[in-house]
Amino acid sequence: MKGFKILPSGSYPFLSLDEKQFIRQCKIDAYAASGPGGQKRNRTYSAVRITHCKTDISVIAEESRSQAENKLKALKRLKKAVALNVRKDPSHSTFKIQTNIKEIFRKDRPLHINIRNPLYPVFCATILDAIFLAEGSVSSASKILNTTTGKLNKALSRDRDLLNAVNTLRQNYNFKPLKKS
Repeated sequence: MKGFKILPSGSYPFLSLDEKQFIRQCKIDAYAASGPGGQKRNRTYSAVRITHCKTDISVIAEESRSQAENKLKALKRLKKAVALNVRKDPSHSTFKIQTNIKEIFRKDRPLHINIRNPLYPVFCATILDAIFLAEGSVSSASKILNTTTGKLNKALSRDRDLLNAVNTLRQNYNFKPLKKS
């Protein structure tokens, strides 16, 4: 599968870890950020690069002058990057929505979760795994997720990164890219 890592359990084992456990699986590098920001920015090692060792996915954060703030931002980005880039191998088990997000996928509710919610990466991984299982078909994935195609399309159009990951996945199955609605 071009553009994704396929693991037997997908990204769920990593996304279900608390922050301390997740950090233990990472390599953290601090460096001096370049660009504007005054003398302090160029003298201190405030920028952060975090690499998840088990998936080899890496992100950076360098917008703040505080290393601690950049570390938190990079950690959130890394969890989302793992969710967007690691797919669950469908041959290892049947598809199941994680218990902690089942409420979000109820048919009688809109398919919506705030991007700041700590469960958002699990939400993204669930959608992408369903589309992977459905071989790129959004309508088939919506049935797997127990929602409508319209609700799923609306959820995808709210997040540019998620939509790009879906389009990369669909491209592997020769589907046209979805457009932001």
